[in-house]
Amino acid sequence: MAGYHLYYFDARGRAEIIRLSFAAANMEYEDVRLTREQWLKEKESGRPPLGQAPFLVTPDGKVLGQSQAITKYVCRLGGLSPTESFDEAIADMIVGGVEDLFQSLIKILLEKDEAKKKALMKELFEETLPNRLPKYENILKANNAGKGFFVGDKRHQPREFVETIRDSRLSVVHEAGKEVEEGNVDQDCTGALLSSLGEKMAGYQLYYFDSRGRAEIIRLSFVAANIEYEDVRLTREQWAKEKETGRPPLGQAPFLVTPDGKVLGQSQAIMKYVCRIGGLSPTESFDEAIADMIVGGVEDFFQSLLKIHMEKDEAKKMELLKEFFEETLPSRLPKYENILKANNEGKGFFVGDKLTYADIIFFDLMNLLEKGEPTAPKALEKFPLLAAHHNRVLDVPEIKKWVETRPKTEH
Repeated sequence: MAGYHLYYFDARGRAEIIRLSFAAANMEYEDVRLTREQWLKEKESGRPPLGQAPFLVTPDGKVLGQSQAITKYVCRLGGLSPTESFDEAIADMIVGGVEDLFQSLIKILLEKDEAKKKALMKELFEETLPNRLPKYENILKANNAGKGFFVGDKRHQPREFVETIRDSRLSVVHEAGKEVEEGNVDQDCTGALLSSLGEKMAGYQLYYFDSRGRAEIIRLSFVAANIEYEDVRLTREQWAKEKETGRPPLGQAPFLVTPDGKVLGQSQAIMKYVCRIGGLSPTESFDEAIADMIVGGVEDFFQSLLKIHMEKDEAKKMELLKEFFEETLPSRLPKYENILKANNEGKGFFVGDKLTYADIIFFDLMNLLEKGEPTAPKALEKFPLLAAHHNRVLDVPEIKKWVETRPKTEH
């Protein structure tokens, strides 16, 4: 299939997983490698949906951003995506876990203090990787005794992610680090039917702490899909015991235990799984890619907020807060309003004609800015379509009830 154009720099970086996916799927594409000057012109044109590289232009002129969203889209087109819902969730979990490793690498690349950089390098290679890699080996071992691939009986996009990390280590994200610093980078039919009939599935257990945090997008998805679940809120002592058991697949919270005892980690992977079984996922492939792009973009926001939260120097923290609210949000929110406007003139949801996980995760981000209060954030005052979208999601009866009655927590 010809006619796809992938735009990035002359580097592996964030685009390599996409190139690997195109190659593995035996799909033709043009590998456009931009100079910095060409990238600035592309950015000024507004063609990259979120103002970042890489981005993909399809044969019919549609444009898609976010490397993971593009990878998944190419893999779906090329027959490299899992076919079973839980297998897809496991694949998403691995992608999310590898993204955590990328974030650790980027943190190292952006560190200007050489002593701190060496300390972070030492931590990554002597603590983080030795601690996490056994968990990936366990996931691999659980499928055909580790003799094949992570899920199913064929290769999927997580293999490309892991190979990128393994083969290139720090060099693979050298350019990506520069891009981050410069601001360039970043159905299950049965479930849907049950949801539409008003029936409820019981037996799901969601484990997290007594806070909204990384689990709130999952709780919102459960209530919006009208699926019963147990909201298990762990104390630090209980979490330490859970971690010791090895039950959390990647050693992180939140994690979900299904009615048949399967365990899934990574908040976005769990959210998408719940939305698939609850009929809240896009049904068209490119719509799903747009939804995944929005999820990736929101994750960029979360990483900025996490950086602020982790900053110990109060003066620097205030500086980062000012940058986030006066520069980052005002420059990026118009792009989300444009995406919303492109679907039914912005009168509905981000994709299709119903609520999906793209709407849920964007709503949760905006709600986070208001510390959980059921009001449209001030950041949306200049973006009437996004403000109306926020209220539209809040007006979903199940979501409205949850937001008004959920436990009050600081985060």
